[in-house]
Amino acid sequence: MRLIEGQSIELDSRGLSRFGSAYWDAIQTVPFEKMSDAEQREYLLETIKKEPAFSAYTSRMQAFFGANSIDDSRRFVETIIPRPHHRIPVFEVFSSMFWTLDMNWLDYVTDHGTRAHNSREYWYAAISNHNPEVGERRPPLLEVLMQLPVQVGKIVAWIEPGEASSMDEKPVTATQNPVVALRLEQTHSRD
Repeated sequence: MRLIEGQSIELDSRGLSRFGSAYWDAIQTVPFEKMSDAEQREYLLETIKKEPAFSAYTSRMQAFFGANSIDDSRRFVETIIPRPHHRIPVFEVFSSMFWTLDMNWLDYVTDHGTRAHNSREYWYAAISNHNPEVGERRPPLLEVLMQLPVQVGKIVAWIEPGEASSMDEKPVTATQNPVVALRLEQTHSRD
């Protein structure tokens, strides 16, 4: 998706975001054991999101994703596979409702029960410091889940190839965070 200043990003005719449309058909029709890891992750997240404790959140299938800062956007660029070899604009994005959640919970590869627990930690907005108790640890990787529609503002920075942080992080697939569009301001109260 190419962003343009002044653009309004809205749900499609099926009520999905671009991210959601990439997963929706699979998580609705493919047997769980035949889904890819990413499809299983999104299926599990959507199933757990239906629990009453998480009803205030927008669905990831109806969301736009970003980061809290330009530095965080650099960290996201570092995790994209294939690694971009071109300049990436960082836009400010305005949303009436958004939540900051730790993506690390989604990347820990574990058994189904632990994955369900980690998905709940994601929706609880828990920070993954000191997790997992055994195995690879890394700093929290916070994403901003924005309810659509969102309004794209001005370009606030450019990330040059190779400029992203040198932190040694586990890469994620490009579909997890296909667009780096950041610096949020809440345009309405959450109440």
